[in-house]
Amino acid sequence: MHEYCLHVLALGFLSTYPSGQTDGYTICGPGFRVVAVRPRSRFKKDAPLTQSAFTVAHDRLRDLFDKRLVLIVGATRWGTAWVQQCMDTHPDICAKGEGHFTDVLFPKIAKAFDDYNLESEKIGNRLQLAGLPGNAAGYTYNDVDHMLKTAIGLALDRWLDGRDPICLVEKTPEHVLSLDVLDRVLPHAHILHVVRDGRDEAVSAWEFNLGISRGDFPKQYPTFADFVETFAQAWGRSIGSARAFGRRHPDRYLEIRCDDITGATADVVQTVLGYAQVEVTPEIIQACADAAWDVSPLDLEHGIWKSTFDDQAHRLFKRHGGELLKLLDFDA
Repeated sequence: MHEYCLHVLALGFLSTYPSGQTDGYTICGPGFRVVAVRPRSRFKKDAPLTQSAFTVAHDRLRDLFDKRLVLIVGATRWGTAWVQQCMDTHPDICAKGEGHFTDVLFPKIAKAFDDYNLESEKIGNRLQLAGLPGNAAGYTYNDVDHMLKTAIGLALDRWLDGRDPICLVEKTPEHVLSLDVLDRVLPHAHILHVVRDGRDEAVSAWEFNLGISRGDFPKQYPTFADFVETFAQAWGRSIGSARAFGRRHPDRYLEIRCDDITGATADVVQTVLGYAQVEVTPEIIQACADAAWDVSPLDLEHGIWKSTFDDQAHRLFKRHGGELLKLLDFDA
């Protein structure tokens, strides 16, 4: 049975909970720190699931997965948000929300099925001991994959909200470390990997986490250099994971650099829209770029690390990410 490790790169830094294994999935729990806790949500009460409604729902999912599906990933929330908004502006693209399938949904579904299988086996054993007919009705690994894909489809269908676009886009930066899992469940999906100089992203992530932290973040990382060392390792893993996918599936992989977004915006927009296989005109390119900058006017300036990194931070990042910086042709 295959095993996958679900890592989480959240809010710009990597952290893990104790791992556990569920039905072939090795789970490394969510790594982002909870800032606010919402009350437990309630399921929306819909009409009873009649046979006709069930058939209609499955037909919708079949049509949905026939569309071009693009997943935006990368160790940069700022760059991925810009690309998502740019794509969502196009009339033939729907790019909404963050599904967090691999880091939140998949572990919970896998655990639920694993727990059921354990209980089902106990029931089957009791029936056999009592001399009664019956056996464990457990689910297989492929059954779990089927449920994962169905769950993704239902979530994406909500975002469509009746629209019929050519291309459907989902953005979860953390998925960059679980592309092997997504490839098993969504073997037709196309990956759009947004790359930013890890040092610039480290500065942005440091400032972001300090802004939302209630005190735990600076305790975990007393100095910027402490954070940089951890971040550099996570950044390297994310780039390596995405590029490994790209080598295996070159026809389903596109890499965009954040410094090109700021330096050659029109070219990046044209490339991204072409990857989505939708109409591209100068007017559409301009509209998509303008909308992205209006909604996501985030600082993507290349080289901002130079004013923040001290000698220790520079030395630590170079130790863990120096060769990758050279490979990506960033100024080392």
